[in-house]
Amino acid sequence: MKYVLALLIAAGASELTGCGPNASVPHKPLVSFHLTGTPRLPLRVGADLVVKRAQFGILETDASGDESFVATKEIPAEDGQTFGWVVEVDTTRQSLHWQEHLKLPRAPADWGDVATDPDVIISADGRTVVAEGDDLVEDGELSRFYWALAPGDPAGDYEMDIAVEGKAVGHFAFRVPETVREKSILVHNVPGRTGRGLAALRRVGLGTRGVARWK
Repeated sequence: MKYVLALLIAAGASELTGCGPNASVPHKPLVSFHLTGTPRLPLRVGADLVVKRAQFGILETDASGDESFVATKEIPAEDGQTFGWVVEVDTTRQSLHWQEHLKLPRAPADWGDVATDPDVIISADGRTVVAEGDDLVEDGELSRFYWALAPGDPAGDYEMDIAVEGKAVGHFAFRVPETVREKSILVHNVPGRTGRGLAALRRVGLGTRGVARWK
């Protein structure tokens, strides 16, 4: 499992401890995570904030490079496949505070950079992560697509719980059908060039909603 982009702030329950040499200090959570059912929406969180809908899914990129959200309960077991959530809100606030709890069926083979990120708190058994931060509201939506599958991530049933401004607004159960394997990078000779190859995939920077674009 890996982050597409580092978190601003992270928090966790008292039983969670930071991992790696720059371990985070656990913080008291603002909301009880790992819900037993989906919160009922719409939900009035404040006088100027109503959460209308929450969805979980992936981003798909078309031939022109435009990204679109696809709601799903099964994520392709592909190295680099991003996933996350979109929350539709009615608010005049420019940004909102969110919390996120991700649970895996088993600990991944490697947490990658997440394990040494001081802004990420991982449970002692390596199966869960709790985080929080603030993001801008864009076109009536608050969204996060900062997680991506990595080689060794386990097959099975995953769960993600989210909260906005301290109120639980989403409980998502989803599945990864098989263990994630490393993506092959095809290298081939380009006509007119000798002694050089061209990588089929090249990271070129951040696209919309903080998701890395590839081409």
